[in-house]
Amino acid sequence: MIKHCVLFRFRKDVHDAAIADIMTRFEQLVGTIPGVLNVTAGTNVSPEGLDHGFMHGFVMDIESEQLRDAYLIHPEHTAISEDLLPLLQGGIAGVTVFDLKA
Repeated sequence: MIKHCVLFRFRKDVHDAAIADIMTRFEQLVGTIPGVLNVTAGTNVSPEGLDHGFMHGFVMDIESEQLRDAYLIHPEHTAISEDLLPLLQGGIAGVTVFDLKA
């Protein structure tokens, strides 16, 4: 299994409703894209102050590396990404991805 961890640094002028919509769309990929088993999305609650402005994110459980690779190019994922990038501070610089084998 792959734990697909994604963090976002949204522009300051992006409304909470737009952020919630993006997060909901990622959560709705469970059962839509093969191999996406679970998505837990939310806002950073760490007291450490090490977020570097990445205040939102999700962890997605994906069945395998092969299905993760298929997820990355799936039309549902790319549609969300196209809507997401303009909302991020610095575009692609406003996202961090870290995958773990579980």
